[in-house]
Amino acid sequence: MKRIIKSIFYKFGFKFTKINPNPLLKDNYLEAIKQKIGVEPILFDVGANQGQSVKSFQAAYPTSQIHSFEPSKICFEVLRKNFPNSKNLKIINKAVGGEKGSLKFNEYAWSALNSLLKRSFTKSEIIDNYMVDVITIDDYCKENKIFQINVLKTDTEGYELEVLKGAERMMNENSIQFIYCEIFFYENYIDQSSFGDIYNYLLQKGYSFVRFYTFEYTDEGLANRTDALFVNRDFRSN
Repeated sequence: MKRIIKSIFYKFGFKFTKINPNPLLKDNYLEAIKQKIGVEPILFDVGANQGQSVKSFQAAYPTSQIHSFEPSKICFEVLRKNFPNSKNLKIINKAVGGEKGSLKFNEYAWSALNSLLKRSFTKSEIIDNYMVDVITIDDYCKENKIFQINVLKTDTEGYELEVLKGAERMMNENSIQFIYCEIFFYENYIDQSSFGDIYNYLLQKGYSFVRFYTFEYTDEGLANRTDALFVNRDFRSN
């Protein structure tokens, strides 16, 4: 009888699937990880832009500690204006990478494209480029006596692998619980990180891939970008 009912609904475009109670499968990653990270997590927002993720962090975890990194001069000022009285928010006007130093930063007319890398193609012009300080997650945590990160979110337009390499010590110590990062499948930036490189690197560091989120596609219908969530099962809370 069940098969008959299912076949009838299937003809009308409906499909029955078993509901999976696992919270990690929720479509909102902050909701998905809520039971795992507690009520006052330590959150890192690398590539903060104008504070889109900060708003989401504050809404989900009002008392959390947020460390927000943004190298753009323009976006940094927007961040300061958008969050003038946020006690638990630190905004750092620096880029994050694999090693300490300085690199040329490309500022586009559309700030969401800003990157340490150059676009392979774009309809948005570069309005400025200038040298910025680059720091690493490991150095920042050491200097600020941060012993764990519950969520490391990185949206650096193709520079994700370098960001992760700069957090190697923290990962080796199982001190970063979740990593949420932007993934490109289509070549948007010259020398951008590939999903394979990111996946293999995190696999070696003891991370498991959880899932992809909303996909964006090219005009040809090919996968262009998405966000991916990884979890460290051996995370040690300090």
